[in-house]
Amino acid sequence: MLQAGASLIYDMTTISALGLGDVIRQYFKYRSIFYQALRAVDKFKPDSLILVDSPAFNLRFAKKINKKIPVIYYISPQIWAWGKRRIRTIQRTVSKMLVILPFEVAIYEKAGVPCEFVGHPLLDKIPEALDRDEIRKHLDIKKEEKAIGILPGSRQKEVKRILPLMLKAIHYLNLKDGKYRFFLTRSSNISQKLYDEILRPYAHLNIIETHYHHYETLTALDFALITSGTATLESAIIGTPFFLLYKASWSTYILGKQLVKVPYLGLVNLLANKRIVPEFIQNDIHPETIAHEIQVLLNSKELFHHMKREFEDVRKKLGEKGASQRAAQSILDYLSSQ
Repeated sequence: MLQAGASLIYDMTTISALGLGDVIRQYFKYRSIFYQALRAVDKFKPDSLILVDSPAFNLRFAKKINKKIPVIYYISPQIWAWGKRRIRTIQRTVSKMLVILPFEVAIYEKAGVPCEFVGHPLLDKIPEALDRDEIRKHLDIKKEEKAIGILPGSRQKEVKRILPLMLKAIHYLNLKDGKYRFFLTRSSNISQKLYDEILRPYAHLNIIETHYHHYETLTALDFALITSGTATLESAIIGTPFFLLYKASWSTYILGKQLVKVPYLGLVNLLANKRIVPEFIQNDIHPETIAHEIQVLLNSKELFHHMKREFEDVRKKLGEKGASQRAAQSILDYLSSQ
C-alpha cells in the first residue's frame, strides 16, 4: 500500500501475534494503534472505509464506524471456521463483502450481506509457465533424485515448534532411501542463528537452505512438508504434492478446538470439501509415520498423480486472474451507486 501511494498510520508488518499469549502481551500496543486509526478517520473524513482481512482488529473498527460511511470488507473473516459467530457484527456494520473463496458467497447471501466473489489474488502472484527442468538444473537436482521441500512457516514460534519435527521426518525418510535432496525455504523474518541451532543435529542430511525465489523452488520440488498457511494453497496451485503439519501452544490448541467448527485445518481440503492432503496436527505429528507416508506417496504413481489432479480441481474453484482489479472495480461501482 505504501508503494501504491497510501499514507500509513502505522506499519502493522512490524508486529505480529501468534496465539493467545502474544495477543495478551501486546494488547496495549494494538489498543493504541486502534484509537490512533479512529482519530485519523475523524480527521480525514473519507468517503468510504475499506477493511482488508485482520478480523480481530477490523470488525471492532467497523463497529466504531457504525456505518457513518460505507464499509467495504475485502478478504472475509473466516466465519465458516469460527461457527459464524461474527456474522451478526458483519450484518450490522459492513455495506459490502468481497470474498476470495467461492463457498463464502452463500453464507453471506443467506445472512443478507451484499457479497461478491472476486477470485483469489494468489493466481496473479504465482507466475505461470515456469520451466521446471530449467529450475531443477539451476538447483542442481539430478534426474534420479527426489527433491523434498521443508517449509516450516514464517513465524519464529512456528519454526521452533514444527521445524524439528519436519527434520525428524526427513531423517527417517533418508534412512529408508538416500536418493533425496532436501531444500529448506527460509523466512527473512527469522534469524539465521535459530535455523542453525535447529539444523545442527541434522548436518548429515546436507539440507540446502534456498534463497531462490519461493515459487520457483516449489515448482522444482517433487514433494513438500508445509506448515499450515498460505504456502499450502500456493503448493496446490503450482501442483506440488505436500503434507500439512501444524503445532500450536497447548492453550491456543485447546481454545481452537472449542471454537473452530470445520472438518479440516487446511484450506486445500476445505476447498475440495474432502481430505486430499494428509493433515498432521499437534499430537498426531509422528515423524516416523510421516516418513513412511511420504515414501508410499512417492512410490505410487497412482496416488501421486491423483493428488495432482485434485489440485487442478481446487485451482479451478479459485476463479480467474485479476482478483484485485475486480475488487477495485466493485468498490468503485458500489460507491458510484450511493
